[in-house]
Order: sequence, then structure tokens, then C-alpha cells
Amino acid sequence: MTIKELIPVYLAHLRITGRAERTIKNTRYSLNDFVRFLDGEEILNIEDITAEVMLAYQEDLAFRLTAGGKLLAIRSQDKPLSVARGFARYAHEQDYLVSDPGKKIKPPRKPKTLPRGIMSQQEVKKVIDATDMHESRGYRNRIVLEILYDTAIRRQEICNIKISDIDLDEGYVHIRGGKGNKDRVTPVSKRVCDLIGNYILAVRPAFIKGKDDGYLILNRWGQKMDATGMGIWSIVKRYVRLAGIDKNVSPHTFRHTCATHMLKNGAPVRHIQEMLGHESLESTQIYTRVTINDLKEIHAKYHPSETMNKKER
Repeated sequence: MTIKELIPVYLAHLRITGRAERTIKNTRYSLNDFVRFLDGEEILNIEDITAEVMLAYQEDLAFRLTAGGKLLAIRSQDKPLSVARGFARYAHEQDYLVSDPGKKIKPPRKPKTLPRGIMSQQEVKKVIDATDMHESRGYRNRIVLEILYDTAIRRQEICNIKISDIDLDEGYVHIRGGKGNKDRVTPVSKRVCDLIGNYILAVRPAFIKGKDDGYLILNRWGQKMDATGMGIWSIVKRYVRLAGIDKNVSPHTFRHTCATHMLKNGAPVRHIQEMLGHESLESTQIYTRVTINDLKEIHAKYHPSETMNKKER
């Protein structure tokens, strides 16, 4: 069963058990937010809601910005998270899930600005440098990590990138079908563009097996890389472990880490929101919509990727 099919069943259950109409209305509103997040991760079916997914949603709420450019208050984070946990618990009780994925998720207790897994710039460099660029798989994995940190895109978005989506001369990547099925254009630093260019010319051909669909990141069978399982998720976990970083780092952590480093370096919040494709930018009109050229200048000025020391090879 799909998630969207189960939601009206769950709301009917709440009504039958005596919940007030106002409570049901608020629950529907919060579940719609949860569904928008899941859609961005291309998660449609009940059985795909895991503990990792619930944790990623909690991180997304913890780093979400209000119209005023501030992080959500604890109460504003707790409500949708609590509703999502209740929905997951119901799915487990009705045997749609073998276990309750939200059972171990702890609600936020204090004004906390950042998820625990946020890495320092030095930690990011250690993770990226843990790759072995002398062999094809290591070089490909280096590209994955560099793009995640440089652009703050989601793991599913990096899987969807095709070579035709990248302008290496101008330093842009076209993100297609992002969260909410909205396209956007994101800057890429010159240093990372150079790495991608070398990868396309000298490394990627080694992964092609038969028909080439044009995706930038290929698995060992020459197909589009998977966002979870043995794909992007496992690449991140592997090099975090090799780098000796004792933090719960996921692909989504790179997204938060990129935004955090840029904000700490003084990047304007409205530019960060545009780069991340944050929904609140479109739900409010108090921000001036920036052009891609503005984003390019801001990215080059504030992203530490432009000045990171290259590892000697």
C-alpha cells in the first residue's frame, strides 16, 4: 500500500477513536508535510519508511528555516515529528511495517540549532581524502562526496543528474525533479567542475556496460546509482568510517554541513534557501528572488570548497 492511500484510513481511525475534528485537521496538515518530504526522497510505499527515513525527517525539521530566516522553534519541530511517529506506529500496528521505525526517535528537548552529525570543514576534508583516486571506484566515490558537499543536493538528486545537466564551463548543475518535483539550478565550484570533467573523460567510461543512459554517477553494472542500500548511502558511510569520524553522518548530513559552513562564513540566508531549493522561499514573498548569477557569486565567495587544499597525489 502507498503512503497516500493509508493516510485517509489513519485519519478515519482517529475519528472513530474520538479525536476532535480540529486534531484530525492538524494531523492531516502535518502528514502533508511528511509526505512532501518523502516525495523528495522518492519514498512512496509504506514498507519503505525506515528508522533512517524518520531520522532524516527529524534532521530536515531541525534545519528548516522560517520566513524570517530563523530555525524552527522546538515546538514547531515536535508537532509534525510527533504526527509522523504516530502514523508510523499505526502502520506497524496494522502490520504494514514489521517494526515501528519511529520508536527510537527522540523528540527535541531544547533549542538546538544543528543536528549532531554536522561536520567541521576539517572532518569533511578527511572524509573526502579517504577516497583512493588511483582506482576508478575510488575516483567515482570522490566525485559523489565532492558534489554532496559542494552543492548541498539530496542523495536522490545526485542520482538523477545526467551529464547533459552539467555546465562545467559556467559551473552550474541543473537539478531536475527535486523536492516537490521542482527544478532548480545550483552552482558548482571550479575545483569540483575540474574533478567532474576528469571523471567524465577518464573514469566514467570504465563503468559503462552496454547502453549508456547518460547518468553522471554509475554503479558497477553501468546503471543509475541507487540512493540507498549499496548506493550513495553506503558510499558516505564507508568513507566516514575510513576517516575515523565518530558521528552519525548520512548523505543528508552533507547538505546540512554545506549550508552551515556557508552561513557561518556570512552567506545571506535567502541565498542559502535558493541554493537548497527550500520550500519556504516560495511560500513567502518577503525575500527577493535571486538569479543564478547572484548564486554563483555567493557560492564562490562563501563556500570553503573553493579554497580547500587539494590532497597531494
